[in-house]
Amino acid sequence: MKAIRLARLEFLRFRGPLRRWVPLVLILVPLLYGGLYLWSNWDPYGRLGAVPVAVVNNDHPVRHDKELIDAGGQFVEQLKAARTFDWHFTDSADARSGLEQGRYYFTIEVPRDFSAKLASAADAEPKRAELLVTKNDANGFIVGIMADTVRSRLQNQINAAAHASYARALYGELDQAREKLQMASEASKELVKSSELGEQGTAALTKGLSGVRDGAGRISRGVSDISSATAQLDAQIGDLTEVATEKLPDAVGTVVGASGVAVRTLDEISTATAAVRDRSATGATDLEELARKHPAVGDDPVYRRALDNARKLSSTATATSNAAERALGTAQEADSRARALQKDVQPLREQVRESTGPMETLTKGTGELEAGSKGVTSGLSTLVANSGVLQTGADQLNNGAKRIQGLVAGGLDQIPPTNPGQVAQAADVLASPARIETANLNPAAVYGRGLAPFFFSIALWVFGLFAYLVLRPLNFRAVAGRVGATTITLAGYLPAATLGVVGGLLLYGVVDLGLGLQPRNMWWTIGLVALAAAAFVAIDHLLRTAFGAVGGLLSLVLLMVQLTACGGLYPVETTPGPFQVIHPYLPMTYLVDGLRVTISGGLTEVLVESAVMLAGFLVAALAMTTAVVMRQRMWTIGRLHPQVAL
Repeated sequence: MKAIRLARLEFLRFRGPLRRWVPLVLILVPLLYGGLYLWSNWDPYGRLGAVPVAVVNNDHPVRHDKELIDAGGQFVEQLKAARTFDWHFTDSADARSGLEQGRYYFTIEVPRDFSAKLASAADAEPKRAELLVTKNDANGFIVGIMADTVRSRLQNQINAAAHASYARALYGELDQAREKLQMASEASKELVKSSELGEQGTAALTKGLSGVRDGAGRISRGVSDISSATAQLDAQIGDLTEVATEKLPDAVGTVVGASGVAVRTLDEISTATAAVRDRSATGATDLEELARKHPAVGDDPVYRRALDNARKLSSTATATSNAAERALGTAQEADSRARALQKDVQPLREQVRESTGPMETLTKGTGELEAGSKGVTSGLSTLVANSGVLQTGADQLNNGAKRIQGLVAGGLDQIPPTNPGQVAQAADVLASPARIETANLNPAAVYGRGLAPFFFSIALWVFGLFAYLVLRPLNFRAVAGRVGATTITLAGYLPAATLGVVGGLLLYGVVDLGLGLQPRNMWWTIGLVALAAAAFVAIDHLLRTAFGAVGGLLSLVLLMVQLTACGGLYPVETTPGPFQVIHPYLPMTYLVDGLRVTISGGLTEVLVESAVMLAGFLVAALAMTTAVVMRQRMWTIGRLHPQVAL
């Protein structure tokens, strides 16, 4: 309680019309520093639409595959629709002068060949289209970084537009390829049918040729038999000709000669037999006359036998004479016929000789026919063999046609039919084939909300720095008296701590209500801000108590060190090694880590650790201040020198 009364005395020092406002001004220090900074930088990327940027479109549209490509115009339309910056569409001269004079923060120029280079993507040697972004760091470096950000965004948009154009062209070509594959599929089906017909035809041809070959073989054998028969006939005709032309005339001549001899012989025989007949008749007559003249003789048996023999002889002679005459007549007739035959043999001979010519021709022809039939049979055998090869080829052609049909059908199935809507959808997908889904476990949402822990830390530290410029760290009357060191320490600490906590809470209230901080855990945020304000004031109190005015300078140096090493702006891993070493020993580190958890969310362990560490800094600072107070009760020669006044 004594410490509170001593602290109240410190507040009572601020009397008068202006001095009574000093504690209030101290309370406003965190708000003025942290609140104004956060207000001005709460969402700078959300206000890029107010940043003037010049856009120069020098692109000349081109025609490619009967399609007009106006990439520069489309790019301008995209910029107008996006409204990322305050676009000013102007010419090159105005953009240049505006950039130099600061009217534009940077310029974007679309070159003349922008569309032409994009259209060359389907050519054998595609060219990369380029945009020219010109910055002027004299107008501000941060806006240049924003330009780099928008450059990446524009790059992505242009790439997406180009990919969409390529995709549309590709799908157009695929559609044409599909139509051609459709035609090829129909043709392959016809080819399969034709090859099947060819296969059947070649099979029938092979079968027919085999039959023809067998028939030709039989014909050849028949012709061979005919040729053999003809040769035999020719040989027989030759023999016959020889007989007819040579032997027959001789034979006929011999017959004629023999018939003449026979006629003459028979004529002599007939003459002889006639003489015998006459003589025998005369003998019989004489015998009869003898009987009449001599009746006695007539009764004689000898006479009678002689008369009977004479009569028989006469009868036989008569019969022989008659036979001789008939034989002579027959011989004469045969001789006549032989002579007639001899007359006919000569024409026959000539006819037979003439008949050998056609026979020879027939024999020769049958020989040639036999040879030809053998040639035909051999040719048909070769043709049958070749027809087998042809059938094999037809089978292979049919199999190949079926494979081609399968391949074409497979290729056709792999190219789905498309319509303009599907092409547009596919082009949109291919324009950005991969989409990065970003998840944030503890999103800060805006720039100011993410950096609030850092600026809260700076504001609270600055308050401690300023607080002991107007507040006394120690009540020297109490130091000289019998008041305990702890009481003196608390008496010098509590006024600044109270103002610091109130100032921190005021900063939080204004940022939350005015800018929309909306922490995940309000009460933990309030408690952590109050704890940090108390801890930071305790540290500044220690520095002021121990080192006087130099303590304020040390507090300022410590502020600078913490700004670079607490990891409030960039990850501490990106800072040089010494900053990473001192990072865990800085109180601002734990306020930044703790407020990140209470504002955006995170691990409770981090929050608890931050609170414990800040409380530790607080207790340690108060303990050390108490020790300093105890030490300062011992007056030395050095303490009698006047302090350095800032």
